[in-house]
Amino acid sequence: MKRRTFLVLTIFISLSSAVFSANKWETFTDLKNVVSISVSSQNLAYCATSGGLFVVDLTNGRVLEKYNNVNGLVSNNLTTSIIDKFNRLWLGASDGSIVIFDYLNKKWDYIYDIKNSNEANKSINYFIAYQDYIFAATGFGIQKISVNNFSFVDAPYYQLGSFNSKTPVNTLIIYTDKIFAGTPVGVAYARLRSSNLNNPASWLNYNQSPLNGNVRCFDEFNGYLFTGSDSGLVYYDTLNWNLYPEYSLAHTPIRAIKSVNNYLYIATPNSLMFAHQDSLNTPNTFMYGDSYNTINNDINKNVLIGVYEKGLRIKINNNYTDIYPDCPNRNSFDDIVEDDFGNMWFAGGANDAGFYKFDGKIWTFFTIDRYPAIGNSNFFRRIIAGRGQVWALGYGGGPTRIVNDNIKNFNPQNSNLPGITVNPNYCVPFGGAFDNNGILWLSFYASNSGASIYAYNGNDSLWVRIPNPTVISASSLEQVAVDSYNTKWVVSGEITPRGVYFYNENGTLENLNDDIYGFYTLNDFGPEVTDIKDILVDKNNEVWIATSNGVFIINDPLSAIKNPNQKPAPIKLGIISGNLRVPFTENCNCIAIDILNQKWIGTDINGVFHLSEDGSTLIEQFNTNNSPILSNKITSIFVSQKTGKAYFGTNNGLSAFQTYAIQPVENFDKIVCAPNPYIIPSSVELRIDGLVENSSIKIITLNGEVVAEFESPGGRVASWNGIGKNGKYLASGVYIIVAYNSNGTKVGTGKLVILKK
Repeated sequence: MKRRTFLVLTIFISLSSAVFSANKWETFTDLKNVVSISVSSQNLAYCATSGGLFVVDLTNGRVLEKYNNVNGLVSNNLTTSIIDKFNRLWLGASDGSIVIFDYLNKKWDYIYDIKNSNEANKSINYFIAYQDYIFAATGFGIQKISVNNFSFVDAPYYQLGSFNSKTPVNTLIIYTDKIFAGTPVGVAYARLRSSNLNNPASWLNYNQSPLNGNVRCFDEFNGYLFTGSDSGLVYYDTLNWNLYPEYSLAHTPIRAIKSVNNYLYIATPNSLMFAHQDSLNTPNTFMYGDSYNTINNDINKNVLIGVYEKGLRIKINNNYTDIYPDCPNRNSFDDIVEDDFGNMWFAGGANDAGFYKFDGKIWTFFTIDRYPAIGNSNFFRRIIAGRGQVWALGYGGGPTRIVNDNIKNFNPQNSNLPGITVNPNYCVPFGGAFDNNGILWLSFYASNSGASIYAYNGNDSLWVRIPNPTVISASSLEQVAVDSYNTKWVVSGEITPRGVYFYNENGTLENLNDDIYGFYTLNDFGPEVTDIKDILVDKNNEVWIATSNGVFIINDPLSAIKNPNQKPAPIKLGIISGNLRVPFTENCNCIAIDILNQKWIGTDINGVFHLSEDGSTLIEQFNTNNSPILSNKITSIFVSQKTGKAYFGTNNGLSAFQTYAIQPVENFDKIVCAPNPYIIPSSVELRIDGLVENSSIKIITLNGEVVAEFESPGGRVASWNGIGKNGKYLASGVYIIVAYNSNGTKVGTGKLVILKK
């Protein structure tokens, strides 16, 4: 009996863990921008990046682990790291959080004092260790923290000599008997043991050129203290500050310095130099062409370099190699789509980002250095998928089509697509969508051709040009949505007139004489609306419009093309709270729907709102206070119909949340329940998977009694809390689950074990 109980509990634990992981959040960030490197006695490099932490085995270059805000960190935007005398990794972040990771025992501790303070600049910029303390350079001065109990020692050192109170401190070092602080306005230093560091008079200042600029780095080398700033490199001999003996380095911006063996390594904006201790005036070039953030060494004194957007550079088999985990190319996500094969695609929306593909396991990023065929620019604002194709819209570089491994860029030089007035080769498509006939429609933010909409019907060199009517003669057109009548609904952006343009070719693409069009100005949405942000057509063929002041719905788009002069008025979305309908007034950046036609709205400052199909009910809200979402400013949203994952793009990375809105199966195969056995009461609802669309579900005893019945939300997955028709939890036992479609022609079954506590 005991053995049987053990097996049941083991099954429960494994299944419940699977359910938990299926519902938990995921974070995807760029881990290539290494800003700090700490090396353990096991010769593992802990690489702090602006997207999280990753660990590298320096003997073989293998990435062992990666950490972010869903598996240990508070903030992914790490700024500094150090290993203390207890073999714990301290990590500082831009939000003021401090994480202490006991990597030998996989234990995490946290210090929130600075993050929760009222300081204007909370960033943790640098750590140094001294005896039983960690000194933290912050955006408002220096904090002294005990490594024994994580308590703060002394009040913050706010004023360092004559520098203004709360001057940010970039870096720290202890040299001889003094502590030195590098700031944006020079160096401050004080005796460590005999001084009251809270007394400004204890500190001396030095801010003569080139240390009158932003002081970034220190290191001791050959008995001297070397100091680098945005203006040059100097050294301190315990009495005087002296220019570095080689003129160019004495007057070149310095990013990092590090003493390794008998050499001083010096990072400038685009080169890494090194000089022997006996010949400082004749430095040599070690590396060139990248931006070098930080320098360290492993336990064998091999140089390690943190390179901007190239990861950790280490020497393996006598060759330097860049190491980083699989990750997106940048932390910016301006647009998200899913292709016909279940791959996710993302437009980076930054000048150097390109666009990215994620197949659920591996990230691929498309930039011109990797894929020259994508065009002449890495700036992609929007991305479109459908009909076996993916189109990435380059802002300046034109649209790029990807079909399997074939890539083709379209631009004014190889097609009739427009440029802009000041540069005829600068092509700026901004939005697009496939219509019901498979024709791709693109909008252009600016055009020198008198046409801001082009249609692609298979002719690579000759796109169908749609001349602008007077209502949009000078518009900058942005996002596009297509309704079931093939009407194109297009956001008109920053250039007057602003609003929503609608256009229907009336079934004759080449005949412009019978085209129908109209325009909604901002006034049609009310005086509070100053901008239109996004647009979609939902499963009920309603047009949903995200604005700077809420969401508006055009529920009869056919009326608009029947009589554009008497177009239907937009209806402002309201959410029912209590017995009242409250107008939804958020500044909305983006909007998406899931397989259940529920609405997902990304806002500018308040995260994500998940609403019912008609928008009247708030199902849930996600923000940085109640979830791991990476920012309250949401730049893009997409909900995968195949997996049910909701993706939230931000400028801090990508968050994903598992929903139950998964595409239903065509026919029943097997109903799968998890956790199974289901122990009730439980904080986790039973997940019932494998349903056809709009299933009805019955829970039946082995004697044939129906003890619970309910409807699925409409997708592949439903949930149940274990309560039967009588309002009580079901008794322990074996039950049959039966699901069937609306007319009873399709039936699926499954088995469930319930254990009642």
